[in-house]
Amino acid sequence: MRGRNADRPAYERGTGFLLARLGSLAARSWTAFLSAHDLTQSQHSVLVVLKDQGPIGQQRLARLVAMDARNIVPVLDVLAARELIRRQPDPADGRRRLVTLTAHGEALADAITDAAALTQDDFLDALDDQDRERLNDLLRQVYDAHVHRS
Repeated sequence: MRGRNADRPAYERGTGFLLARLGSLAARSWTAFLSAHDLTQSQHSVLVVLKDQGPIGQQRLARLVAMDARNIVPVLDVLAARELIRRQPDPADGRRRLVTLTAHGEALADAITDAAALTQDDFLDALDDQDRERLNDLLRQVYDAHVHRS
């Protein structure tokens, strides 16, 4: 391993460079994936959360996808116009709006989940399953250390 590493320019050996470069490549791949499905990141997040959570209040949905409640409205408008979601009054509280996937939205959420897994497999093709799991564990440790600091 050290022999291969020594042949690389110094800037390619640093963890920061590798994380930044791979992050850029992953972002480019992810953007192409979303574009191929005619989705934005926000729209994708909404579909995946609704698939996972089922019908949910608009305010809670905004929190789960890390968006301001006012900013989620245009995202929901686009998804509703594409007949991927339905918004309706909550029977328990008429002031609340419940957001639900339509059958078309559920089919798309399933398709993008499967396609995203294939895209990830392609991106991580150089690693076996055990290495992928270890990489994910290590990245989660670093992420948690930075995101969950007091």
